[in-house]
Amino acid sequence: MSTAHRVREELTGLEVDRKVLVRLLFGDRTGLTIYLGALALFALYWRVDIFIVDTFAIGNALVAVSEGQLHITQAVYGPTDPSTPGMNIVDGRLYARNYGQVVFALPFLLGLEAIALVADPRIAIAAVWSFLVLAFCIQLGHLFGRGRLATLTGCALAFGLFQANLATATALPPRFFPLVALQVSTMVAAGFVPVVLYRLFARAHGRRVAMAAGITGVVLVPIGFWASIPKRHALTALLALIALYGFYRSRVAIADGDEGVAFRALAYATVGATAWIHAPEALALFAVLLPLDLLTARSRDPRTLGIIGGVFFVSLLPFFVTNTLISGNPVKPPRLLSAYTGGDVLVDNVGTGAGSAEPTGGESADGTASGDGGSSSETPEGTNSETAEGTSGDSTTRPTGILTRLVGGAIGLASAGIDGALDALDVFGGVLSTGFDALDANRLSHVFLRSGRIPGVDYSQTGGQTVELTIAESAPVLGALVAAPVVAVRRIAQSHSVRRRLRDPLTQTDVFAVCYVCLFSLMYLSRLPLHSTITVRYLAPIVPVLLYGVFRLEPIRRIANREFRSLALATFGFAVVGVAVSIAVFSAVDWSVGTVVQTHAVVNLIVAGALAAWIVVATRTDRWDRVGALALALAVAAMAVFLLLSGLEYFGTGRQFALPIADLLEQHIQIRNS
Repeated sequence: MSTAHRVREELTGLEVDRKVLVRLLFGDRTGLTIYLGALALFALYWRVDIFIVDTFAIGNALVAVSEGQLHITQAVYGPTDPSTPGMNIVDGRLYARNYGQVVFALPFLLGLEAIALVADPRIAIAAVWSFLVLAFCIQLGHLFGRGRLATLTGCALAFGLFQANLATATALPPRFFPLVALQVSTMVAAGFVPVVLYRLFARAHGRRVAMAAGITGVVLVPIGFWASIPKRHALTALLALIALYGFYRSRVAIADGDEGVAFRALAYATVGATAWIHAPEALALFAVLLPLDLLTARSRDPRTLGIIGGVFFVSLLPFFVTNTLISGNPVKPPRLLSAYTGGDVLVDNVGTGAGSAEPTGGESADGTASGDGGSSSETPEGTNSETAEGTSGDSTTRPTGILTRLVGGAIGLASAGIDGALDALDVFGGVLSTGFDALDANRLSHVFLRSGRIPGVDYSQTGGQTVELTIAESAPVLGALVAAPVVAVRRIAQSHSVRRRLRDPLTQTDVFAVCYVCLFSLMYLSRLPLHSTITVRYLAPIVPVLLYGVFRLEPIRRIANREFRSLALATFGFAVVGVAVSIAVFSAVDWSVGTVVQTHAVVNLIVAGALAAWIVVATRTDRWDRVGALALALAVAAMAVFLLLSGLEYFGTGRQFALPIADLLEQHIQIRNS
């Protein structure tokens, strides 16, 4: 066989592998294009700094994990005495929370450190972004049958953008590497949110509806705003959406006569992954998934349940192991441990007596550890002492001593796990009860409808600025859900059999979505509204699920199918005009950032109202579909305008951007928002 022939075979194999990878991650070329566009957009307003103080603990935790330990021994970010939100103390050691998020960011940190060995990280970031722009143009050209033109245009654009970044690039200090890794990880996760929406609707309602949902998901403000800010919200939102997707695909498989085991297992695996990041949110997801899955599954035989249960258990193993290493209780996450308030320990002295991340009784600071933390270390310590005494007297008792130690440790761990699980259920029930008690019109209005200056919110934490938005103000496209009850009632009325309707995979998925949104909202309602949430970030995981509900509405699907071209062009045009008008207006007045944000809020509410009004009419007639396309385009464009300007200007003034070109844009957009 000639060398050329072998090379051709290798290239053919790589092409097949690439197609399999694209199909697995993105579904098809369109899903890949949506993902590339989302990443390129998020990186444009990516700020390399601490936007919210909760990031201090997560950043320091990543530094610790990169050194091979869970406990924090140095405060790279924040004050020297790291008594910041999210910091906990156990046996004299400091721990953060959201370790699933931290570990997810670790490969990105290692990759960044490897790149730094051969290239300047800031230049590398600019180069990767330019390649993203080029790849997006190429894929977009293939979709529209203009591959050559798109490739040439993309090359010119990518080269020009790289040169612009190169001209003003500055060094990125190594101390920022963990922060950058966390930000990249959340952007990668946020980019998959519109992809999962696209894949779900491509299966359910065709490519046009799927593309419309995917494009809308790219500029969904409650996700896009937090994409480059290393909070958990993008990750947990993605996992909740994957659970919804897995549930739907499994119901379709069941309707086709299959067991749907793989997709059922996928849905449960997202619960385990969510638990590693934020256990209460995982519990809410599990509380919805388990009963609905068992009620609508075709088969509940031991073999099927065993496979699904095995996958679920494996997905929970990182959660169990992390908790055991920190507190000795496999189901007690760091979030439920004693908060570090400062003065108990010095960071430089934390964990200096051992190299292991596992807390041991010999090093516990009983005066500072929580009661649970102390009790979890007493049993292993006592067992170790007894074993040591027994084995030192007679070597023949060593196997028995080891067995006793293992059995005793397993029993103690299981007991602690059961007690912890019962405590967690009790806490979760209390949170839901508090959420029910918090149900009142004023609170719901300030969370979902209109913000303004909300009574009870501590605006001193935001410099007196009214920068908090409601769900409707940050995502006006959700205004379409006003008609959801009407559509649901009409669907039930037109159905010849309610039982047959409930067997429909999409109807079952709708029930899943409604239950998850309600339960998740109740979990946080008593804490809301709150300062520094900007887009009600605690409820970010339900927003993509709500967007799923929007595109399940028949009028929305109708205009996506009939008026897709008009919808796409109008969205782009409205976005360009909106950015230009916003810059012109806000540059001409001397408004504070709070006033500017509230102006967006009012405009977005008007747009949401227009979309809601059209939806109500469209449930009765299809004569106004062109108007509906314009209303939907306005809603999507309004989100894009706020996303861009809030990232580059409103919250970007004086901050360091990852891309030098973003710094130039921020300097030339003269919006005074003191």
